[in-house]
Amino acid sequence: MRETPLHFGHESHLVGMFCEPDTPQARERPAVLFLNSGLEHRVGPRGLSVAVARALGDAGFASLRFDYAGMGESRKPQRPLAAEREDELLAECAAATELLQARSGASGVVLFGLCSGADDAHRVALANDAVVGMAQIDGHGAITAGFKWRYVAHRLASPRRWQNWFERKFGAPADADRAVLEGVDFFQMPERDTLARDLDMLVKRGVRLFYAYSGATHSYYNHAGQLRRALAQAGVDLGGHLEEHFLPSADHTFSRNAERMVLIETLIAWLQAGWPTAE
Repeated sequence: MRETPLHFGHESHLVGMFCEPDTPQARERPAVLFLNSGLEHRVGPRGLSVAVARALGDAGFASLRFDYAGMGESRKPQRPLAAEREDELLAECAAATELLQARSGASGVVLFGLCSGADDAHRVALANDAVVGMAQIDGHGAITAGFKWRYVAHRLASPRRWQNWFERKFGAPADADRAVLEGVDFFQMPERDTLARDLDMLVKRGVRLFYAYSGATHSYYNHAGQLRRALAQAGVDLGGHLEEHFLPSADHTFSRNAERMVLIETLIAWLQAGWPTAE
């Protein structure tokens, strides 16, 4: 596995790291494009993107992780290609996709995104026909009746919830001045029917979907198979094109090695099953 830094974009303002397997990548296998998550640059939160990319390289999949314009090592262009940031992002991802295909020889690209990167992947997949797969980590979801009763049961059984109620009722806690930031939204969750329509469109185009959720998604996802059930309620059955995993013991950035390895191994197995090489 070899890593090569690259400059690209219409002003050579974007910086990325191309990860190439030791053996030539088979054309029937897609390459993987990593998208930025929140304010993180291309290494990913706690090095997640680096770890996944290198494991993919050892498994025979080329990849590119790059910084959006104005993030990490990428600078903002003097002459943007679009007035709106969303359109500029699509142009950046199109340039990254073209570069990745040219360097790897892959006929298609799989997008990998965590949190806001997953939301970006959704929009890029809809706009770019070169995308043949999408791996969302703690990305889009939809509420079901099963989610609601599990959510209520968990809240009622939570010792911390009752402690908070007691402190509010009978006095402020000793650490009342501690600031706790919770439930910050880094992207706007699409409505269930909109999500179902978009994913149905992608699947009809032949795009394969991988969705993995950590325990940090408790505010909108709390049981395995929830996404598939929500889509079915919207009248959409994605069949074998959708693979869904729930890792409740993992945190949002998969910082612990055990859960990170499960995520990586599961992702590689999905890629190998979806795009097997000719013997």
